[in-house]
Amino acid sequence: MKPIKIILLGLSISLAACQSGNKKDENKADSVTNIAVVPAQTVDKRFLVVAGRSVGEITLGENIEQVTKKLGKPDAGDAAMGKAWGIWYSKDSAKHRDEIAVYSSYRDTSMRVKDVKQIRITSNRFKTKDGLATGATLQEIKLKFPNIKKLSSYLNENKDTVTVYDAKDGGIGFEFLKGKSISLTVHQVNIPVNATYLTLHPEWKLIE
Repeated sequence: MKPIKIILLGLSISLAACQSGNKKDENKADSVTNIAVVPAQTVDKRFLVVAGRSVGEITLGENIEQVTKKLGKPDAGDAAMGKAWGIWYSKDSAKHRDEIAVYSSYRDTSMRVKDVKQIRITSNRFKTKDGLATGATLQEIKLKFPNIKKLSSYLNENKDTVTVYDAKDGGIGFEFLKGKSISLTVHQVNIPVNATYLTLHPEWKLIE
């Protein structure tokens, strides 16, 4: 009888171990499930950046007249040969005001409608759905846009070096100053951010 009892005891222990293992697996599965269902960061649509598509309420391909109706008359800008930058500044009194700049040109050869080709912003209120905004480092941006590449560097009006990077296939470019992004530009996918007729910063000196 003893050998039978020992065998039965062994089976009982094995079953108990299996049940314990199953409970651990269930708990592990529940833990994974809980992580998976954590909701993504919610960004106000008025400040949502969608690479290759839009910034807030302004969309690539939109009639520039509609943009003017939304933002009012530009505070500054430049234009030539049917191509233009319109710049709107924030209303605060700080020395370095945030700005939104919209680059437009004729939609087609009929030269009747000008539409939005690029949208550049400097305010960190504008964010992608996963929270990427101005102020991010190059390393942080590479996590979201691994194909980002350096295009050029400039000396700005303060003799600081500003470096331009672009994720061409993603439709978004960035300017960096002292290791942090100071602007982001949404543009058409597969068209480089610097492929514009006019320079937004004519006072900047190209150094490479």
